[in-house]
Amino acid sequence: MTRTELTGQARHFTPAVRLRRLLPLLLAAVAAMTAVFNGVQQVLVPTQVEALDPADKVGNLALLTTFAAVAALVGLPLGGALSDRTRSRFGRRTPWIVVLSGISGVLMIAMSQSAHLLLLGIVYALLWLAANMYQGALIAILPDRVPEERRGVASALVGLGTPVGVLIGVNVASRAGHFWGYAITAVVLVAASLALVLGVREGSSLAPATRRERLPAQRRGMRGFFEAFRSRDFTWAFVSRFALFLSYFTVSGYLYYTLTDYIGKDDVPGGDVGVAVSNLLTLTTVAWVVVATFLGWLADRIDRRKLFVGISALGLAATFCIPVISATWTGMVVYSVFLGIFIGTYFGVDLAVMSLVLPHHDRVGRDFGLLAVATGLPQIVSGALAGGLLTFFGGYTALYVFGIVTALISGITISFVKTVR
Repeated sequence: MTRTELTGQARHFTPAVRLRRLLPLLLAAVAAMTAVFNGVQQVLVPTQVEALDPADKVGNLALLTTFAAVAALVGLPLGGALSDRTRSRFGRRTPWIVVLSGISGVLMIAMSQSAHLLLLGIVYALLWLAANMYQGALIAILPDRVPEERRGVASALVGLGTPVGVLIGVNVASRAGHFWGYAITAVVLVAASLALVLGVREGSSLAPATRRERLPAQRRGMRGFFEAFRSRDFTWAFVSRFALFLSYFTVSGYLYYTLTDYIGKDDVPGGDVGVAVSNLLTLTTVAWVVVATFLGWLADRIDRRKLFVGISALGLAATFCIPVISATWTGMVVYSVFLGIFIGTYFGVDLAVMSLVLPHHDRVGRDFGLLAVATGLPQIVSGALAGGLLTFFGGYTALYVFGIVTALISGITISFVKTVR
C-alpha cells in the first residue's frame, strides 16, 4: 500500500470533529495522565521508599520501577489494541478511558496505604498497567479524530499537556502530603477523563462502516500484533523516540536523589529537597511551554518536523554536560532551563511525527500504543538503569554521560526516517 493510498484511507475514516473543543479537553486529559506518572514516580514513590527503607532506597526504587516497567510494556499497546477492537454505542476509546481512569484512581489510593515494600511494588505495577492501558486508548484519539493536515497544530497543543501535567503532578505531590498527593491526582485524572468523553462524545462503533475488516493470516496473532515494525520508518521513529526518552527519563527521574546525594542538601535553598525538585521542574516546564508552543507552529508551517527532533536531541546532549561541569544549585537551575527548552522543542513536533509514520489506518490505536512504549517504557526502566549507573559505574557523572550518549543516538536515528521531512 502506498503512502498516498494510506493517507486517503486515513482521511476517509477520520470523523469530523470540532477541534476547538476536542483539543483543549484532550490536552487536559493528557495533563492529568502526566500528573499521575510524574507525581507518583518523581516524588511520591521515592519518598515512600526512603521512609520504608532509607538504607537501600536506590536499590529498592530500581527494583520497584523494574516491576512497573513490565506492566508498562504490556499496558501501552494492549490498551490501544483492545480499544481498536471495541464495538459499543459509546465508541471504541470511551469505555476504556472511563473504566481505566477509575481503576487507576482506586489503585493510587491503595498505594497511599501501602506500608510494606512488597505490597507497594505490587500495587505500583498494577497502577502502571492500568494507567498505560489508559494512555494507549487516549493517545489514539489524535489519529482517530484529527485530520492529517491539522496534526501539527494538534501535536503542539496536546503536547503542552505533558509539561502542564509535570507541573501539576510534582507540585501536588510535594506540597499536599502523602495521602492527599495520591488522592488529589487521582481525582484530577477521573475528572479530566469524564470531561473529555462527555464534552466531545465519540460516535458509535457499532455502525457497519466501523466494523473490523477480515484480516489476512499474517496480520493475526502475536506476529500480527507487531507487524508495524515491518515499516522501516516506523521502526526508526520508534528507536529515535525510545533513545531520546531513555536519555531524558534516566537523568531526570533521579532528580530527587541528585539533589540529596550529588548537589547536597546544604546547597539546596531552605534544605527542602521536595520543594527544590518542584521549583526546578517548574523552571523546566515554563521554558518547555514557551518553546513548544512556538516551535510546534513553526515546524508545521515550514514542514520540517524531523529537523526539530534532531535539534532537540543535540541540545539535550549539550544540556546534560552542565551538571558534570557545575555540580551546584546554580548549575542545576541553568540545567533545568535548557532542559525545558530542548525537551519542549521535541514535544512541539513529537505527536505529529509519530502520527505520520503509522503504517495501518485501521490499527492506529495498537500502532500508536507501540510507539508510546518508546515513551512509557524508558520512563519506568530509567529507575533501574539509573540505579545501576549510580551503584556500579561511577555515580552521577556516569548518569549524565549515559544521557549524553543516548540523546546523540536519538538525533542520528531520526535522520533515517524518509517519509517525514
